[in-house]
Amino acid sequence: MNAKTKETTVVIIGAGPAGSTCANLLKEAGVACVLVDFQQFPREKVCGGGLTPKAWHLLDNLMPDLNYNYLPVTRLRLIIDRKIVAEIEPAEELRNVNRREFDNALLQHYLQMDGEFVQDAFSHFEEQEDGKILITLRSGLQIVCRYLVAADGANSRVRKQLSGPYHGNYQFLEQKVEKRDDVLDGEISARYDHGYYYRFPHQGYDVVGYGAKDASTEGFRKLLAELGIAETKIRGANIPVEVVESQHDHILLIGDAGGFANKLTYEGLYYAIVTGRNASQAIIKGIPFSETNHDIFRRKRREKWITKLFYSPIGLWITKICSRNRSLVKWLFDKGVR
Repeated sequence: MNAKTKETTVVIIGAGPAGSTCANLLKEAGVACVLVDFQQFPREKVCGGGLTPKAWHLLDNLMPDLNYNYLPVTRLRLIIDRKIVAEIEPAEELRNVNRREFDNALLQHYLQMDGEFVQDAFSHFEEQEDGKILITLRSGLQIVCRYLVAADGANSRVRKQLSGPYHGNYQFLEQKVEKRDDVLDGEISARYDHGYYYRFPHQGYDVVGYGAKDASTEGFRKLLAELGIAETKIRGANIPVEVVESQHDHILLIGDAGGFANKLTYEGLYYAIVTGRNASQAIIKGIPFSETNHDIFRRKRREKWITKLFYSPIGLWITKICSRNRSLVKWLFDKGVR
């Protein structure tokens, strides 16, 4: 082994919520791992930043000593075709986080346990005859490991080498605006093809954005003009909605790298945290990821049919009818986020 080669049990590419969750749990279990990300933290991340109850409950259970700032959101407005049709108070608060701060808090939690972090970019991997994996980073550093965990986002380089081009991304665009109130807005309409408009309140500012199959910067600018919102700095991000299952037991795809964003709502943080946990369990127990992540794979298949109905013309009609019953809207929302 040369001077630029090191060995460990697990290499995790990507230090976002999926990768950092996995790294924290492996470190806590005493499994040697190296977390790799090419960016310097804290770093900016395009995301509404909503932690649903199922997400923050899971996070609190996994890392009860993790401290992170958030704005509790206790009121939501459902808008259909520019008309407010329901305003509800969910059974439990949503927690809106600044992703720059939140992601850094997860990474710092890992580093405080003396977790190893390398600021570098993934180049490629090679499978060795002894079953181990040789990972080469852009700097030339090579790491030999037993497991490779891809948590490098919607445009994952690990996934690309493993399974080729990916065609499951939707585009979301957003910008920060002046704070209005602490109510979260969500608008659905036939004008958004398989998508919606949102306004997420945060501490000191709001985030407005939209996503759809045909989302574009010009489309967002037009929407902002229609809503009377001044353009500031528009940012965009890909949201992956098609799951890719690795056929290699020792190469695991988690979070956005595995296409685990919610097909209906495009929520990504819950799936990042839960697949990060499930990957760590597969490694700790020495069993396939397909077993520890079985319920999530099943949920993703179910989402496919729910999404197809919801975003169809009949689905929009059903939603309009249901919106007349505020209690039903609240029940459906609570069921979806808990």
